Amino acid sequence: MNTIEMGQLKFHIEQQDQTLMVQVEGSINEDLQIEKLSHLKASHILFDVDKVKMINSCGIREWIRLIESFGSAVTLEYVKVPQIVVQQMNMISGFLSKNAKVTSFYAPYFIEDLDEEKQILLRSDEVKNFKAPEQTAEVDGTTYKLDFDAIEEQYFRFLKK
Repeated sequence: MNTIEMGQLKFHIEQQDQTLMVQVEGSINEDLQIEKLSHLKASHILFDVDKVKMINSCGIREWIRLIESFGSAVTLEYVKVPQIVVQQMNMISGFLSKNAKVTSFYAPYFIEDLDEEKQILLRSDEVKNFKAPEQTAEVDGTTYKLDFDAIEEQYFRFLKK
């Protein structure tokens, strides 16, 4: 595995057959230098963004430039997308390109009885008609029904792209 570091941002890169596996870790910000990643070549790039902790406007601009640098022939796939990245995919045109898909992402749920928030990893195919799938969680031997903690139509907008 090859690691490229840029300030608070790390890219852990591994080739698996025709897929380039890229685990992104840290803060996507002005430290993102696309020229350090210009050598990445593959027909399919899978971004695991589970460990992205922060993203700012400079990082968004550089991320879009990075994605555009791969060209439209490359298939992009995102897995384990945290809520902060889902929000950017929903708000920023071009953040989720036409040649990209989201396979799995975190969704906000709430346990009302415990006044506790939970981030639940969902597969995109679990969301039907932009409705959050029902979820339960076991806490101290008790099973609780979780309530989706966002506006479904807005939160799942990225799935339309």
